[in-house]
Amino acid sequence: MFSERKGIPLANAIDSIEQPLSVKAIVGSEGGWTDEEIQQASTAHWKIVTLGGRTLRAETAAIVVAALLQHWFGDLK
Repeated sequence: MFSERKGIPLANAIDSIEQPLSVKAIVGSEGGWTDEEIQQASTAHWKIVTLGGRTLRAETAAIVVAALLQHWFGDLK
């Protein structure tokens, strides 16, 4: 789950898992996730990931996240 706050860097989230068969990523709507949504995701054992100090529009964030994950897991290497 990508969030503008309360997350860990992508590298830290990925370093803790083996090469996955699939990856699911969710990006919030404009205005970001509520504290309750972040807590629910954390309780469900989702990794909360931040892109750092950048605040991106929802449609831009989805493209950035897809490109980063494709690069990291080998699809764009």
